[in-house]
Amino acid sequence: MKKITFIIPLLLCISIVGCSYTDTKSSSTKPFKRESPPVIDISNNNAVTNDCWYTGEDLTEAEKSNIPFMAIIENSKDARPQSGLSEADIVFETMAEGGIPRFIALFHKNTPKQIGPIRSARPYFLSIAEEYNLPFAHCGGSAEALLTIKTNPDIKSINEIVNGSYFYRDNSRKAPHNLYTSADKIRKYITSSNMKTDMVSNLSFDNSFWKKEDLTNATVVNFKLNNFYTTNYKFVNGKYEKYMDNVKAIDKNNNLSLSFTNIVVQQTPIKVQSDNLHLDINMIGKGTGYLFSNGKVEKIRWSRGSSNSQTELTTEDGNKVYLAKGNTIWHIIDNSVTPKYN
Repeated sequence: MKKITFIIPLLLCISIVGCSYTDTKSSSTKPFKRESPPVIDISNNNAVTNDCWYTGEDLTEAEKSNIPFMAIIENSKDARPQSGLSEADIVFETMAEGGIPRFIALFHKNTPKQIGPIRSARPYFLSIAEEYNLPFAHCGGSAEALLTIKTNPDIKSINEIVNGSYFYRDNSRKAPHNLYTSADKIRKYITSSNMKTDMVSNLSFDNSFWKKEDLTNATVVNFKLNNFYTTNYKFVNGKYEKYMDNVKAIDKNNNLSLSFTNIVVQQTPIKVQSDNLHLDINMIGKGTGYLFSNGKVEKIRWSRGSSNSQTELTTEDGNKVYLAKGNTIWHIIDNSVTPKYN
């Protein structure tokens, strides 16, 4: 297996690459449909119905009717601060080329007016979107990702290259770090194209899970993901505030700090492909990880049987894991990386 190593010229090269290639439009025949919310069994054997599949929070009637979707968002230094991340239900963070992190964010409850900067797709982002059965906004992609989009009708691509009217450039920033969209624009596309969007999620929520006395304290969480990027969290007022490269992360839309109720850490093999550029990130199989919430930590195991199934989270001894009600950031990291916490 090749070691994951990156060099400064590669970073510079990637930072100036824009979006340019052809792609096919994904569509389907069924409109958005919201099925009944999940019923979750908790420790006291009472059934609790959560309105929001992704946060466990109660929703207003207007929020219930929102069409969920995802968006691939850049996280190079030139892209910060990003727009819309504070309003996402779940933010998945992993690596792209050159040690540069990237997000794919899931939006349902909220309707951010600006989302971005939007960047290109990779196979592992497609895997996450397919896992949740959701459309996702992006601009271009790797050759491997584009081929998957073209040949797999279950992948619900909303590509700026062929759907430019649903995206726009912010002239206050330089390309390629200035491509944006909005929740209204993406939901309009989904509706107008009759794209099928049935909500699926096996996430379970129970705040009482985090009142167990045997949990270890974790009010500071640190990740050094490579020589070019670190991210840290500090537990403040019931949430984990995010720092990137020792700078507090904020949302450009509202100047609010990026704060999360839950931090999921999924450890999996990550290796460089034969082109010495793109990454293979194993999203199917089994592995270990961590779940941080309420200033505590639980070591976990994850498993996912196929691309058509969802990732299951359990404790180390195989019991059900419950997130606290609220938003989540989900780190997908290499097995060699271990978060430090206290």
